[in-house]
Amino acid sequence: MKLFIRMRKERVFRGMLFGMMLAFVSLSASAFRLHCEEDTVKINKILSMAAQNGGSIGERCVFVAKQLEGTPWSEPHDNDSIGTIMVNLHSFDRMGFVNIVYALADASMRKLPTIKEFEKSLESISRRKGIDDGFSAQLIYGADWIVDNVYRGHLKEMTEYVTGGGFKTKTLDYITRHKDEYPALKDPKVYDKVRMMEMGYRSHRIPHLKKQSAANKPLHEIMKDGDIIMMLSQEIDFDIYDVGFIEMVDGEPHLIHISHENGNVTADPYPLSRLFKIDGQHFYGYRWLRPAE
Repeated sequence: MKLFIRMRKERVFRGMLFGMMLAFVSLSASAFRLHCEEDTVKINKILSMAAQNGGSIGERCVFVAKQLEGTPWSEPHDNDSIGTIMVNLHSFDRMGFVNIVYALADASMRKLPTIKEFEKSLESISRRKGIDDGFSAQLIYGADWIVDNVYRGHLKEMTEYVTGGGFKTKTLDYITRHKDEYPALKDPKVYDKVRMMEMGYRSHRIPHLKKQSAANKPLHEIMKDGDIIMMLSQEIDFDIYDVGFIEMVDGEPHLIHISHENGNVTADPYPLSRLFKIDGQHFYGYRWLRPAE
């Protein structure tokens, strides 16, 4: 009789444990929302292709970015989010494009490059401290995205390795000054978290390289496929004008980005120095980053 009771208790415990595991899996899965089944198929396909293609994380970023050529620009998908990361491969905002490409490239380096690994990578690169804790965890400002990901070892700031750069002081507080544009800020707790984050970027000194340096041959010699170039906006409210991945073509850096001219993901035919001359009136300088191995 005692053996029967003990066995029954063990079955109940195992059932409870299994239920808790299912709940945890469901909770984790609910943190992501794929736009449609087509996106699921495409993610799996790109992961498989990138894994087979191989290479460094930077080389994989270039490979993945090219698979997304032609995808149109859109407003950010998750600015209204209360904690759900929206994955939509049908359109991107500029930072969303960089996050998706990095996450796919990073996940492709795993022994089993699955959608779950992609989701982990996307959460890690796009959310503060790598944890999706609602709207306030989103790394919306370029400076915030860089600080967080350099600190956690995803990126290496290369800007400091080039002489002749400088600093520009800027206050990043657009979100709380325009809280009506962000429904999530109706929650006072969320608003306070975002405001506290922005306080760290009052009179923030942003390092940058001069636009003219993009033509320097010695710089080309140390740039690599997959390096990230962030053009810094002239507008007072924003710190990003454009951002994308370097592809070295015949010894010169070109940018794969969401082109302002074409309105979609483009492997730019112009070398970086030429692109900077075309768009130069819109940005004052740029930052150079490298995905860490």
